[in-house]
Amino acid sequence: MSAFSTVNPATGEVLKSYRYVSWEEAELALRSAHHDFQIWRKTSHQERSQILHHLARVLREHKTEFAQIMNQEMGKLLSEGKAEVEKCAVTCEYYAKEAPGMLRNQEVTSSPYALAEVSFQPLGVLFSIMPWNFPLWQTIRFAAPAIMAGNVVILKHADLTAGTAELIGKVFSVLTSKVRLLRNVHVNHEVAAQIIADPHVQGVTFTGSSRGGRAVAMEAAKNLKKIVLELGGSDAYLVLPDADVELAAKTCVKARLVNAGQSCVAGKRFIVHQDVSKDFIVKYVQEMQGAELAPLASKRFQDQIIEQVEKLKSLGGKVILGGTAPQGGGAFYPATVVVFEKSHPDLHREEIFGPVASIFIVKSAEEAFELANSSPYGLGGAIFTKDIKKGKELVEKELQAGFVVVNDQVKSDPHLPFGGVKESGYGRELGHFGILEFVNIKTVAVAGDIS
Repeated sequence: MSAFSTVNPATGEVLKSYRYVSWEEAELALRSAHHDFQIWRKTSHQERSQILHHLARVLREHKTEFAQIMNQEMGKLLSEGKAEVEKCAVTCEYYAKEAPGMLRNQEVTSSPYALAEVSFQPLGVLFSIMPWNFPLWQTIRFAAPAIMAGNVVILKHADLTAGTAELIGKVFSVLTSKVRLLRNVHVNHEVAAQIIADPHVQGVTFTGSSRGGRAVAMEAAKNLKKIVLELGGSDAYLVLPDADVELAAKTCVKARLVNAGQSCVAGKRFIVHQDVSKDFIVKYVQEMQGAELAPLASKRFQDQIIEQVEKLKSLGGKVILGGTAPQGGGAFYPATVVVFEKSHPDLHREEIFGPVASIFIVKSAEEAFELANSSPYGLGGAIFTKDIKKGKELVEKELQAGFVVVNDQVKSDPHLPFGGVKESGYGRELGHFGILEFVNIKTVAVAGDIS
């Protein structure tokens, strides 16, 4: 059976080796999960809420352990890792409190029946394929509402963060003696496809690249499985002539450098009106120069960033900060700013997963929105203007993305639905809409006198 290893991206040190499980082992996990689902689906919302509150406590108890292993496996700063754990705990508490109301039966009036209701029933075993960049958050933001709705989860995590995945499995194993609500399995692509096809699996969720999303969606479609995809992004942040330039610059730097720039919903393209471009660029560079950066998640990703920056230069970009990888064994890359006086179609088609900001100078708001929407992605976006009312109208009507904000960066939150359009995927996670992705919206009707 083939094996793989995790590697510390800061030092190149091999951390631990793992083996992929066979299809026979994966099938056994699926059967066990299906058995546990038959028990879990009958539990009350109150009992599920208690389990989610317990999960929040256990996550906090392991906060340092999670932060340390994420730091070792993919370079995340310890402070960012601890914040990620806390965000997950808060999300568990949110669904523990709010989900019973979200899942309460809803009566339908004016139907031809004496009584008609919509109920929300769990689907069954769900297969979750998660990425390395937010290894705990990406898992919990799906698993918490899915489990609260009565489902159970099979988790295939990225090889890069296999140790984090095992810790997640350990945390879930202590929640209740009745069932296992989440099982972590290390599987290769071939076995993952077999899991999707297995009749025990009733839904699939995938977070990752658009290329990976296409492959998973094809397998799900062949087997008629419900799927939610959260894919790549090339989020545009627009700075209009009446913007608070200092606020815009500081916020745009934070948006670009979250998780060392390795976030689907990080700000990646900064489209700035020429009237404020000089002031914005000066302030933006000042903020970038003082940033603390973790390494990229692997040497391979560093090589990719080097290649992408060279491409930006070939397409007319002027590097005014950074742009050269440091010597040494770690997968580090400096905060980099590339400015474009003219655009090119290829500049908006590729996602840069690292601390590289592309600034585009435009002559009008119309040009800014045209440039923003020219990307095949549509995950998030932002606009900076002092006219709040106008800004809301513009992001709502003109910016093609799933999550848009005025005068701030895009940040996922348990209260708000999160997801994209175009090549950024479909379906939603989080909020009320997220918990309804993996339920059977069942119509229950009664004829005759029910008084």
